[in-house]
Amino acid sequence: MKISFEEFKKAYAILSGIIEPTPMVYNEWLSKQYKCDIYLKLENMLPIGSFKMRGATYKIAGLTPQEKKRGVLAVSAGNHAQGVAWAAQKFGIKATIIMPVGSPLTKIKNTETLGAKVILHGNSIEEGFEYAKKLMKKTPMTFVHPYNDAHVIAGQGSVAFEMVNQLEHMDYVFSSIGGGGLVSGMGSVLKYCKSKAKIIAGQASGCSSMVDSLKKGKIIQHKTAETFADGIRVKNVEKGIYKILNSVLDSAHTVTDEKMAWAVLQLMEKARIIAEGAGALPLALFDQLYQKNSKKFIGKKIVLVICGGNIDVNLLDRIIDRGLIESKRRARIAIPISDTPGTLHKITGMIKDAEANILQVFHDRDSQGMRIDLVNAVFTLEVKGEDHLNMIIKELKKEFPESRVL
Repeated sequence: MKISFEEFKKAYAILSGIIEPTPMVYNEWLSKQYKCDIYLKLENMLPIGSFKMRGATYKIAGLTPQEKKRGVLAVSAGNHAQGVAWAAQKFGIKATIIMPVGSPLTKIKNTETLGAKVILHGNSIEEGFEYAKKLMKKTPMTFVHPYNDAHVIAGQGSVAFEMVNQLEHMDYVFSSIGGGGLVSGMGSVLKYCKSKAKIIAGQASGCSSMVDSLKKGKIIQHKTAETFADGIRVKNVEKGIYKILNSVLDSAHTVTDEKMAWAVLQLMEKARIIAEGAGALPLALFDQLYQKNSKKFIGKKIVLVICGGNIDVNLLDRIIDRGLIESKRRARIAIPISDTPGTLHKITGMIKDAEANILQVFHDRDSQGMRIDLVNAVFTLEVKGEDHLNMIIKELKKEFPESRVL
């Protein structure tokens, strides 16, 4: 797939008259923490909370009157669905969206509110694509692919034109990869504009076909897609996207769900920003690489593309819990103790003296291998970080040598 610079410029010109530029915000807290200049490109501030409306809008804007009359069809877990629905409503055409059965209720309702007809089918995007083929045979519509489409990619590239206008010099740009449309478009524009910024992107470790393909130098398809970041839960690698990413990316990496949860929490606390997993991944990836080689980034200008903020509120409390555990501010510790009066009181006193807060205590008398006269006391603690947790464990081990962090 080859997309000319003229096509990218055309997309930007059309979208500039429809979509307001998203903010590029300098974050003082993160900049001080990492000793560099960190900027957040807030695509989550778009009307649908995601960059996806860029590509969908440019694709639909270019349809012929006959194509617009027939309407459009799309497959999406949520963000592309809302982007297509928004654009279709903008141009007064019908939109049908196929979404996996397990899609977040918020994204389903938002898509319907924008006037689209939602069909829930299958358990994955891939099953949705197969169903779309059958539907297209019965009812001819224009299919708006979430990423494997030159017009969609050109539309996504408009974010890079904004970035170049908003920040004269960028050393590193971090983004997430799902199908690869955003990074393909953004990376292509930055290369065409002769930006010296290195482009680094990541995928969830439980759904990493594209990153694995880029590292191996050949397309690798995985059968599983396991991540809470539904916006980048894409198993298949498209050849055209792979080729573009291979030419524009400087490096690609995987990030665990735990690290993404940590980044969601960090953005909430340090930037007052709600980001979904895919939107928080750039911060998670930057921190991951920074911990390995901080000298590479100190004093540099870093742009994190917060691609979306449509997080499932039903998952938010669990994501925050994971983030607290990952940042060593919440911990579960197990202490085998004698099942006699006063022992638990002694432990709680030691935790109190260590200035930790007990959130929960659970007595497990049925652990395999546990002596009949012992009980496994499991504490959930609120602590002040890794050093504080290590200090607590050290003190507990003086009286209870088998104390350990779970």
